[in-house]
Amino acid sequence: MALLPSHLLQHITSQGYHVLPPPPRRSKQQSSTVFSSTLEALAKAGWPPQFLLMYNETWELLKDAVHGMIGDDECDNFYIESDVNIWSLQRNSPPGTYIGGNFIKPHRDMVYHACHDEDDQPTSLSVWIPLNPSGATNHNGCMRIVPIEQDDFFYSPEHPNHSKNSKYTDTDAEKLNVTQFGAAVWDPTCVHWGGSYEADKSEDEPRSSLAFTIRLGKKAADFGTCSTSTSEQQTGTEACLVKNCDKGGPKRRLQVVAKSLLSYSHHFPGFPMEGFRENMGLLP
Repeated sequence: MALLPSHLLQHITSQGYHVLPPPPRRSKQQSSTVFSSTLEALAKAGWPPQFLLMYNETWELLKDAVHGMIGDDECDNFYIESDVNIWSLQRNSPPGTYIGGNFIKPHRDMVYHACHDEDDQPTSLSVWIPLNPSGATNHNGCMRIVPIEQDDFFYSPEHPNHSKNSKYTDTDAEKLNVTQFGAAVWDPTCVHWGGSYEADKSEDEPRSSLAFTIRLGKKAADFGTCSTSTSEQQTGTEACLVKNCDKGGPKRRLQVVAKSLLSYSHHFPGFPMEGFRENMGLLP
């Protein structure tokens, strides 16, 4: 497994999450509005926010964040999974009515045995980075997460309630306030959900965010959707396990965009339309 900084590992293994400041190399590189203005332009042109993944700047931010989190010396020992996604809340639209809105149902990204080794150390981490100038605040859509100590079934993947998390509400969760380009990092087994934009309580702009998973060891992340019947499927461009998934040119990036859309297609109205999967060159 890649060696995590001690303070990060301590917080992840004890409470399940940690909030990090922006990486040092982010301090003066870009305007605070560059991502928000691009998302606005995409929306006006009728493109979903996931198409922000076509831009070099998005991948540079992703890699800067991981370097800042793990350190340059350990970056050869991790993989970026291809479950990269972009979320962008709208000011006057309720969740579930547009592509890229928050996923309001409490859930786990992975069950316990899918992302921990025999020593109960995490083999994957979920990472979530606010892109808008105000970052993620209590009322503009910050992430909610249930601490491990308040989760009775965190260590019990075989228990039926490990996958039944609808009982949790905001009163059970920590609201993770994160500055722009900072990162909320959590154990994928932690119950969490994205907050909604509350126009009556917030003077900040709606939250937008970049989300992805990093794999720290050799154990493959299991999202329950990977095809693993052949080695080609595990290592080819269609596979869930992809190192440097910003490589491969526009076609590869477009496949990542398509995968990000399809992963939550049940949550997006009217999507996917007929023929989308085939035209994107994705696996059946």
